Amino acid sequence: MKCIIIGLGNFGMALAQRLTAMGYEVIGVDKNMDKVNAYKDSIKNTICLDLNNEQAVRNLPLKEADLNIVTLGKDAGASILTIAILKQNGAKRIIARAISALHKTVLEAMGIMEIIQLEKEYADYFATKTDITTLIYSYEITPDYFIYEMKLPAFFSGRKLTDIQLEKDFSLKLIAIKHYIHDEEKGYLQMELLETPPDDFIVQPNDIFILFGKRNRFRLLQR
Repeated sequence: MKCIIIGLGNFGMALAQRLTAMGYEVIGVDKNMDKVNAYKDSIKNTICLDLNNEQAVRNLPLKEADLNIVTLGKDAGASILTIAILKQNGAKRIIARAISALHKTVLEAMGIMEIIQLEKEYADYFATKTDITTLIYSYEITPDYFIYEMKLPAFFSGRKLTDIQLEKDFSLKLIAIKHYIHDEEKGYLQMELLETPPDDFIVQPNDIFILFGKRNRFRLLQR
């Protein structure tokens, strides 16, 4: 899968490196030559390009790319101009970072539906993390309903899953459990995804539960 990332700031570069590790063919674009040179060994392709130069942007393989991500985090005007050029030149799928509510509104008016709001998303996650201390990941389905990836509090360890009654006592739906087993031969923990845990399953400290429910029901697990 080919991906163009425009803007190699802290977020853009971290994203480019992560997608590269996942097997994407990543093209990283930035107007700062120092950044382009600094990261040329960690992602497949880096290009120094002035994003205000419409003709230069058109030289990118926009129609061949499966994904175009604009991560510019300082200049909303540059972001909007870049996205306009991408759309005019047939870019397939565009994901953009918004740095303010107004910027997000403009992106939506341009037809961009996949919008990253780093500060808001991390603030939401961190606020939830302070409330649910064993939280690893959260995904908002609606303002009321969430999917949480979390460890159960320590006092659940050693108990049979059937004795905990997540759905009956907490109104939480179990989606799956990431269960970690020590591989004696390889010498490290190996993850096994359990969609339907056995009746005699014993909760271990490293088990990660994927649960669905209302936010206030997750709080009950902490008590």
